[in-house]
Amino acid sequence: MIALAVAAALTFAFLNGVIDAGPLAGSVISSRALSPRKALLIAALGSFLGSLLLGSAVVRTMGQGLLVFSALPPGTEPVTASAAAALAALAWVTLGAVAGLPSSFTHALLGGWFGAFVALGGFAAVRWGQAALVLFGVLAVPLLGLAAAWAALRAFYSLGARLSSRSQAFIVDLETLIFSALTVTHGANAAQKSMALLAVGALDLSAGVPKGLEVAGWMRVICAAAFSIGTLLGATRTLKTVGFRICRVGTVQSFLALSVSAALVSASTLVGLPLSPGQLNSACLLGVGAGHNPKTVRWGVAVDLLTNWVLTFPAAAVLGFGLAKVLA
Repeated sequence: MIALAVAAALTFAFLNGVIDAGPLAGSVISSRALSPRKALLIAALGSFLGSLLLGSAVVRTMGQGLLVFSALPPGTEPVTASAAAALAALAWVTLGAVAGLPSSFTHALLGGWFGAFVALGGFAAVRWGQAALVLFGVLAVPLLGLAAAWAALRAFYSLGARLSSRSQAFIVDLETLIFSALTVTHGANAAQKSMALLAVGALDLSAGVPKGLEVAGWMRVICAAAFSIGTLLGATRTLKTVGFRICRVGTVQSFLALSVSAALVSASTLVGLPLSPGQLNSACLLGVGAGHNPKTVRWGVAVDLLTNWVLTFPAAAVLGFGLAKVLA
């Protein structure tokens, strides 16, 4: 079971990187600030560093923040829930990957996570008050990003700002810098979910209920590596969906979208909110697109993304519940 959980967690981290490559790098590629190869290389390196260096707040939320380990019956192995949750998330998100749509790995994992632990320990195994706060944050932050990105661009236009060729070049440099910073916090938030799978899976409840989760060095390194390699390879169809099919963006729009996204991902990572960074990046891109000209946004694609996100959590929860029952 341990081998299955590790394999599932690393596959989850790898595919998370693949799918998140589009929302992460789409705007800098669309604005032509960076080529796809350079953007993905920066994203992979930044994600690796962030995964290694930016703490374990998200891991703690996924563990003792959301779960009541003492509610699990004697002899229950948390590794069963870890494996079931990861497999449930992979099964659901793979559908989005096949269709070239950015799926929410966070929604899928949280759904599978809750479903698996409910299967093993009943509803008492989940701290539902905390769970409600986390789910609210996961849903609300992208909406906040969309609104903030729209407002930032409208404020820029209302000031009658115009860029000279020299200013344009400076904004491109800033855009690249902000993108690099975003990749660091993005990787930290995303990869910590896979670390949580391993850390919870490694718990031995026969020795008593732990006061906190410990992320071993090897867990951090392999999860960081898997996510970064996935980001480097990238999903070309997803890059096209986010970077071009939703809307085309220029330098200013891309810079503002990246700035809003970087601020919100950084704050979420620091407080331990297991955010969906890819979802937030897509929302910020929609925001600047709507702020520039709503007619340039291909809202049909946006509706497809929203539908996918709304369905992900309940579907993954059912899958996680069923898989945990089977594996147990």
